[in-house]
Amino acid sequence: MSFRDTINPTGMFILANMVFSFLFNSAFGYGLATVYSLFTFVLLLTLRGRGVYSVACISGAIIAFLYCPIGLTFGPPDLNAMTSMTYTDKAETLEFFLSISIWKWLISVSILLSAVSCCLLKPKTSFVLPRILSLVSVMTFFSTPIKAAYQDNIFSPLDSHYPPIRFVNDAYSAYKQVNSDKSFYEKNVKKTDSWNADIKNDNYDTVVIIIGESVRRDFMSAYGFPVNNTPFMQSTPGITFTDYISSGPATVLSLTHSLYRFKDGRVEYNNSIVRLLGKSGYHTNWISNQGVFGGADSPVSLAGKQAEDYHFVKNGSSNKFLYSPDEKMLPLISDALNRKGKKAVFIHLMGSHPVACVRTNGHYDNFFRSREESCYIQSIKNTDALLDSVHGMLGKTSGSWAMMYFADHGLQIVDKGTSEERLQHSDKYQNNYDVPLFVTTSDMAERKVITAPRSGFDLIPLITQLLGISEPSTDLQCNLFSDEICNEERVVLKKDGSLIPYNTLPREEALQ
Repeated sequence: MSFRDTINPTGMFILANMVFSFLFNSAFGYGLATVYSLFTFVLLLTLRGRGVYSVACISGAIIAFLYCPIGLTFGPPDLNAMTSMTYTDKAETLEFFLSISIWKWLISVSILLSAVSCCLLKPKTSFVLPRILSLVSVMTFFSTPIKAAYQDNIFSPLDSHYPPIRFVNDAYSAYKQVNSDKSFYEKNVKKTDSWNADIKNDNYDTVVIIIGESVRRDFMSAYGFPVNNTPFMQSTPGITFTDYISSGPATVLSLTHSLYRFKDGRVEYNNSIVRLLGKSGYHTNWISNQGVFGGADSPVSLAGKQAEDYHFVKNGSSNKFLYSPDEKMLPLISDALNRKGKKAVFIHLMGSHPVACVRTNGHYDNFFRSREESCYIQSIKNTDALLDSVHGMLGKTSGSWAMMYFADHGLQIVDKGTSEERLQHSDKYQNNYDVPLFVTTSDMAERKVITAPRSGFDLIPLITQLLGISEPSTDLQCNLFSDEICNEERVVLKKDGSLIPYNTLPREEALQ
């Protein structure tokens, strides 16, 4: 086809269909597969009626337009994505969409524009596709279902790797899994716990467990980052764990496998660390700057509701897109710490959750590579300041105390080397799981570093060892507060909920 032929109505129609086919197939997060793009192209050109053609083209374009920014950013729909959708309010959804770079929105808009062009352009002459091209396209579509049928003796077009079919199949499977998990934990969380706690040493009267949000430790000066954003952690007597990893790449996946007992491949929602400490004689208090959504409570907020007292600074109707600093919780924390008797206070931060500049109200003390990344570094500094404030409150209380700080997961650097460089959720790198763990107590006089590998799957044993609580199912024949190697091969959860060895993931350093 010459350039002159291309600019005639028929040539423009063919070109528009080709452009739409490639953009359409790249929108669902599976990458660009030329063979499936050509299948879409052939499929469109074989639709005879203009009405059928327009409906197919526009309806497909709308679906691709809506998912394209998400697909290009986070990939295809999976368990983590569906979980996030289930437990996210409207304001947080707006915040999420605003975190996506502009060029991905432009690609999304281009899909709609190319579809409209396809519908408006009308070829002046009819044309017939070569039969071999149609045959190859059909074979491409059915190759995967036929292969699956050969292995499983069940034929289903849903087994096709054709992106729109695969998208629908994956989204529906993830939706069913989330609803199944939701029914399971809502049922089991009401069961009586089976903890068998025995206090051996009764080490501390007060324990504060601070759960950070979206913090990569290689962005912290306490772990070697060049911008000083953790002065409290670097100067306070305590234990810094340099090789602690989260169990998952996102809040719900990670914390459900850290705050609840994970045994024989299943999370026991009736056995949370909150209930274990309550059974060990501590008055439990949960204070959160993350929302709670009534009928759509996540397993994390349900763990909080197991405390004897709980406070959610946000609720489902609050505007999460508005600036809501973690410092708002300090009066509630002070009240909880002033309570007489043994007490365990859980504090769940908003911390460094994307969008970072929303977390800091656009403020940062030091510029580093981009505005959003500078806000991210500042958000870590703000969390360090909150740790300092809580530490000061503990110093004024009577009795012995312990404070533990860890983060639920890390993030990935995206759009490197551009003014849009920022961090977002991912499970591609070890750094997406590399998080801080810091412990300080009333009887520590010096700083200590533990380099032995530790995991979020062992968070409950870490807490029980710290407090001197013995519980048969969590007792490890290993001192987690030493450099003893307790587990040679650690595993982490991928976004789809599967477990893989941590050491099989590549690294992505903050300063590269």
